[in-house]
Amino acid sequence: METELNRQRFILLPEKALYKPDERLLIIADVHLGKAAHFRKEGIPMPSHAQQNDYLKLHNLLCNIKPEKVYFLGDLFHSKLNNDWQHFTTLLVQHRHITFTLIKGNHDIITPQLFEEAGITVVNTLETADFIYAHEPQKLTTSSKLTIAGHIHPAIVLSGTAKQNLRLPCFHITQSTVVLPAFGSLTGLFTITPGKKDRIYAVLPNQVIKVQ
Repeated sequence: METELNRQRFILLPEKALYKPDERLLIIADVHLGKAAHFRKEGIPMPSHAQQNDYLKLHNLLCNIKPEKVYFLGDLFHSKLNNDWQHFTTLLVQHRHITFTLIKGNHDIITPQLFEEAGITVVNTLETADFIYAHEPQKLTTSSKLTIAGHIHPAIVLSGTAKQNLRLPCFHITQSTVVLPAFGSLTGLFTITPGKKDRIYAVLPNQVIKVQ
């Protein structure tokens, strides 16, 4: 699904990521790698393979899109260092031709040095001529730049004629902010109440659809 943001072309991907073709830039929010291992360490039962699909989905997305740059919009690794770090760095080695940047999120508590040793540049925000890339949506601003962020894990509820409801992750676009759905499978969903002028794109397993 294509859309225009600040007069520039973007593609909304069913993998819950955003792609900017002219820069070959892939944007991903809230992967939360290592979350399953973190839960097990805290005594919460969790299968050892619980996040295997997240690594596979990320690997396949990088192979299919073939970006030159990837921006992670925060919460890349869920918590303290654990055994999943090795899985993640092994994946990065397979894509060493890509430039990775992490816009630091509240869960990214691992020392930046480890990220940088793995080939990931760590910043608090990243600003270009037309966009501000951040983990959290920015407060009220008079800037003409559009903020692209994560953190919220937005979802929309769709209601059918038989009174059935379906809650789906979504891209939430306002006049000032684009909020991406969470990429990771072990993340919750926050049901949003969009404004009248907002654009909502719901994520289905194999496509993204605009919600009227």
